[in-house]
Amino acid sequence: MKCQKVKKESLVVNRQQEIIRACEELYETMEYEDISIKEIAKSTSICRSNIYNYYQTKDEIFLDILERDYLSWMEDIKDRMAREEPGRESYCRNIAATAALHPRLLKLMSVHYIAIEKNCSLEKLTAFKHAIHPFQETMEEILRTYFPKASREKIQNFLFLLLSLIQGIYSMTSLCEKQVKAMQEVDPDYRMPDFASALYQALYILTSDLI
Repeated sequence: MKCQKVKKESLVVNRQQEIIRACEELYETMEYEDISIKEIAKSTSICRSNIYNYYQTKDEIFLDILERDYLSWMEDIKDRMAREEPGRESYCRNIAATAALHPRLLKLMSVHYIAIEKNCSLEKLTAFKHAIHPFQETMEEILRTYFPKASREKIQNFLFLLLSLIQGIYSMTSLCEKQVKAMQEVDPDYRMPDFASALYQALYILTSDLI
């Protein structure tokens, strides 16, 4: 009986991973709005009706992708921070540099986050919040190390502003070709800012409140 349960759990995990991989690949070439369970099923060995045994909406699949990307970013941050002495400049530089390594996460956070959470079940959304809680804890721990004089309230406020800042800067540094052309019609010298550079500069200003 125990062996059967383990096999069943393994099958569920493997199928979920297959669904997630298919969704990730589609997101590289398709707009979020055009991706559907039907399209995802075409890229897997699982029929459309069976996918609903694992995910009720495509947004729930993207929620799992978000979870993986958040935790992957967390590991990159921990790795970078472990190799450098704490300091304001290194903190800002490493957060900006590691964030830039995760363009899919940035896009999902900035463009599709509201739709994803809105179209997921409460159970799925709650599980997601629990799963990414280590990200929040890690970010707080790093801030306490780099800015030991900052109060817990200031650290929590900073993290809220950090994620909001990332969403805004990504939106302004990831313009489509039409948007860039429109900007250049208004200002011929316009050049789209670099995400990592813009985030570093903004973080350096924002961290002044933590010193």
